[in-house]
Amino acid sequence: MDELDRAILEDLNVDARRSHRTIAHHLDVSPTTVSVRIARLEAGGIIRGYVPILDDEQLGWDLWATIGIRISKGKLREVEERLARNPRAYAIYDLTGEFDALVIGRFRDRRDLDRFVKHALQDPHIERTNTQVVLNRVKEDRRVPVSLRPPDRADSA
Repeated sequence: MDELDRAILEDLNVDARRSHRTIAHHLDVSPTTVSVRIARLEAGGIIRGYVPILDDEQLGWDLWATIGIRISKGKLREVEERLARNPRAYAIYDLTGEFDALVIGRFRDRRDLDRFVKHALQDPHIERTNTQVVLNRVKEDRRVPVSLRPPDRADSA
């Protein structure tokens, strides 16, 4: 990736619906150049798709929670894959420390959260959970910063 690729990604981060012509005009390059670059970024897996940013609260997902999960040894991937099939699971992460996995979930209400946790606890490989309700989301941004360059591999050694 070079500076032009980064500039194109920054424009798409602002509005992924911008036309290639608009991006090209903004960056002072041809629309064909932008189209070729975007196609290459998509083929290389840097751009994995385009989705609208929906307002979850207006769609009825008013409650968010984090759920730490302790999982039986050797069953981590199996349990995480089962949990991932539930649309309430926004994100699932492997962890170090007291819990093996962290589920960030969005729920309709407390009853919905309660059903999710109790259903999870029926899994014979889930040993324990620790649920925390999110009071306020201070920052939430799925966009990846492209202007901050990753450190050189030689610099990180």
